[in-house]
Amino acid sequence: MPSEKRTGRKKVGRPRKPLDETRRNRVVVMLTDAELAKLHRLADEKGLPFGTVAYEIVAKALARRK
Repeated sequence: MPSEKRTGRKKVGRPRKPLDETRRNRVVVMLTDAELAKLHRLADEKGLPFGTVAYEIVAKALARRK
């Protein structure tokens, strides 16, 4: 019985995005303590997760460089 797959289960969580829209690449950035603190403050002010704010900064900068 353990090898049987369950069927008819409702999927939970977010629906998957197409591969060309999925953020799946990691970038590492080295920041000074002051830069890191500023980024944390910005995230707190916006009420958003730290990683989301960092992503928005990079994505906006890249969009300007078209």
